[in-house]
Amino acid sequence: MNKEKVLKLFKNFVGGNINLSGLQCVPVGVGDFKIHNTSHIKFEIKNPNDVSYFYSIVEEELIGIVKEFSEFVSIKLTAHVSWGENQPKVYLNEKTKNKIQKVFDSVRKIEFTTGTPFIGYERYVINIESFGLKTGAFDGDTYEIKNKVVPLSATLNGKNVDVRDAVEEYTDNYLYNKETYYETEMYYLSVDSILNQEPLLTADWIATYYNTQFIL
Repeated sequence: MNKEKVLKLFKNFVGGNINLSGLQCVPVGVGDFKIHNTSHIKFEIKNPNDVSYFYSIVEEELIGIVKEFSEFVSIKLTAHVSWGENQPKVYLNEKTKNKIQKVFDSVRKIEFTTGTPFIGYERYVINIESFGLKTGAFDGDTYEIKNKVVPLSATLNGKNVDVRDAVEEYTDNYLYNKETYYETEMYYLSVDSILNQEPLLTADWIATYYNTQFIL
């Protein structure tokens, strides 16, 4: 069966373009993966409805649909998305950003304690102000959202200290011994409930992290 016919059959099978929660996935061709010797349906992504998404969830949805078609026509096929040069792989629309920003705005201080009973405890407080967010590192099953903050002041055991020293102690020493999800659970866990309302941002196999980025 030639590629043009496969593409035509697939479009008939899905009814043209595929609508994923408002995201338009346009089948544009059939190609081959030389390494795995597998043909694929090639998709281009259009976002006229300004939908928030994570690329890996979009691709997984399309792979599932193509698999159904593959079984229907008895041809080994998978999906391949051609992400445009200016298409972010983690995209948050303004509505989603504004909801997350409210959570970030509500976090006004970072508190942490170092030391032991033998040498004494050092209790730090860093007062912060958020001025925005951005997406950070990602891979196929994780992505990060960063809270950009200005550290306003800091105290050590109730006394004012240089804010840069406090931030360095927190980022370079204290966080070094914590799990990757420490800040997510300690300060920003309510962001989960926001992302859970977005079907193309959350899945059982996706881990999300929300971290603080200090701007000094």
